[in-house]
Amino acid sequence: MRLLMDRQAFRDYLWLASLGAVGLCIFAAMISGFRLSAGSATQLASIVIVMIISLGIRPDRFGRLQPVVQIVDATLMFAVIGMVGAVASYIAMHHSGLLMDQALDRMDALMGFRWPAIRAFVDARPTLLAALENAYFLCFRIPLVVIVLLALTGRSERLYRFLAVYAVALALTVFVAFFFPAEAAFAFYEYQDVPNLGQHYGKIIAELRSNRFYEVDLYDLGGIVTFPSFHASMAVIFAWAAWPVRVARVPMVLANAVMGVSAVPIGGHYVVDLFGGTAVAIASILVVRRRSMSTSTVSDGLIDLLRPVNS
Repeated sequence: MRLLMDRQAFRDYLWLASLGAVGLCIFAAMISGFRLSAGSATQLASIVIVMIISLGIRPDRFGRLQPVVQIVDATLMFAVIGMVGAVASYIAMHHSGLLMDQALDRMDALMGFRWPAIRAFVDARPTLLAALENAYFLCFRIPLVVIVLLALTGRSERLYRFLAVYAVALALTVFVAFFFPAEAAFAFYEYQDVPNLGQHYGKIIAELRSNRFYEVDLYDLGGIVTFPSFHASMAVIFAWAAWPVRVARVPMVLANAVMGVSAVPIGGHYVVDLFGGTAVAIASILVVRRRSMSTSTVSDGLIDLLRPVNS
């Protein structure tokens, strides 16, 4: 019973933290000169209402329907965390300093990588290009797979710990990105065939870095962070979260590995971005796990990264 209460308390804490993050984000956006687009105010009000209602829900009281309730609950929380992270990244970019593309490209060169060569290699292989393009957008599908897997297999503790890791990783990513703002390799190398999504987010970055007021459209938020790559962070986090489900280990590791790598040629990331994103993911996992350990060391945490968490 105490374990059940602890899990419920952790889930409630996540919702409270998310609600607080929304409030903090709204305040930061207001003092930054941001304003909501038409319709976004209604959406924001609806989100806050749903969050408050969610605080009064107890998934463990729904009996056989508990997994279904948890899937809906976790999906909503994941969406809210992502929305807050996206807006926070806009605020960070708005207040950031000089672009760091040259420094990031130089770090790639020191490791023996050049983005134009990587993109040319992929462009010359249409089948590989199509596969990587599909893999890149798995970041919108894999989270739901993870949530459903953990809920249906009764791993509620792992489920909400996954959401906590995701939130911490987003916060760390935005914090680091403030000191390493970049337009990505597409813009730095003036690549001619930039995907529509890349062009769209390039315009957002240009507007955010100008002195004009920025209009936030909650229906059209996206990732504008180059370093560290949150695609790489998600790849590690999703694979880690699903690890206790044995039948999902191999497909999840493979799918996430390809998704993470696709961020370079398809997302315009530098290779060093992947290392940064991976480091953010590992740090976030350790931070969240450490809170649940009575006594542990960093080495214990590293060994424990892939150890299943029983629910």
